[in-house]
Amino acid sequence: MLSSIATLFSTPPDLTYGRASLPYSKRELVFRSAPYHHTEHVVPFLNHPTYPNGDHFVYYQTWSLSTVKQRNVDVLLVHGMDDYGGRNADSVDKLLEEGFRVISLDLPSFGRSSGRHSYINDWKELTESVRCVIEHLKKENENYNASLTDSTRTLASRPQPRKLVLSGRSLGGFVALSYSILYPDTIDMIHLLCPLVFVTESSRPSKFTEYIAKAIAKTPFGYLPVSNAPRGKGSRDPKVYEEFLNDPMTYHGGLRGRTGIALLYGTLWLEANLKEVSHPFLVQHGTSDRICSVEGSQLLYETAKTSIDKKKLILYDGLEHEMLREEGRDKVIEDLVAWLIEIDENENI
Repeated sequence: MLSSIATLFSTPPDLTYGRASLPYSKRELVFRSAPYHHTEHVVPFLNHPTYPNGDHFVYYQTWSLSTVKQRNVDVLLVHGMDDYGGRNADSVDKLLEEGFRVISLDLPSFGRSSGRHSYINDWKELTESVRCVIEHLKKENENYNASLTDSTRTLASRPQPRKLVLSGRSLGGFVALSYSILYPDTIDMIHLLCPLVFVTESSRPSKFTEYIAKAIAKTPFGYLPVSNAPRGKGSRDPKVYEEFLNDPMTYHGGLRGRTGIALLYGTLWLEANLKEVSHPFLVQHGTSDRICSVEGSQLLYETAKTSIDKKKLILYDGLEHEMLREEGRDKVIEDLVAWLIEIDENENI
């Protein structure tokens, strides 16, 4: 009896607050069975100042299509605010059919990664989580190459660095840009979909709300929600928002005080450092986006020191923030796939 009680109290709490036990979506399950090849990993935060004991972790999964010739390109997807990596399963068919391997992570405090849901202490935790995943991914690639024998090591499978495209949507776009500045030597290209550089006026909390958020951000009440400003503005199609609300893995509450302040400081830092972006990139943005201002993507294109022949901005007239869940999504995906194929086949990129 006493040993059972001791075991109960020694069992560590669920650091995902129950999210890890939620079932996978129907779409995710498709990619977890033949003819797709699937892996999943839990990576600890190592030597991270906020999590020095390594208790917290980041979850990521990989998808590839085993029936097609594989390209030597990994596409690492970083999801948007209040979302999770598994929802990328809705829009990666064409990438997999073209032979790209897709890696989809859950940012800290989202999806199956640890942390109070949608609670961000510091924006740099987001870039750190990407660094941990990339380091783990590259080690996995090295282990695979080392496992090849002389009889299985063909010309195509000889060890060679895989090109890595860091692809971010909305908040994930902010993370991808920030990461590219902080860790430029660990990735090759960037893809951005309606990236968070500027928040539109209609989605930004009021000055009074911002004041309240700053007041509670560093207190034990920093987790409290302070604003619903951007909620429901991703698309004018009500079905898009309904699908979001019906998914138990997405976050349906208001913007937490500390989260809002962390992202405010992060976007201010990014704006001041956009000129440091040097990777080849593609940015895609809808002109009717009511959450992330299209002016941020335009400023990136004009400011980044990436050479003019290696940066590309495509604007989609009338499309809103949820570009991959609206009519017009096929064109967005078609343009992305064409750019990725060019990357794979052009040795100068």
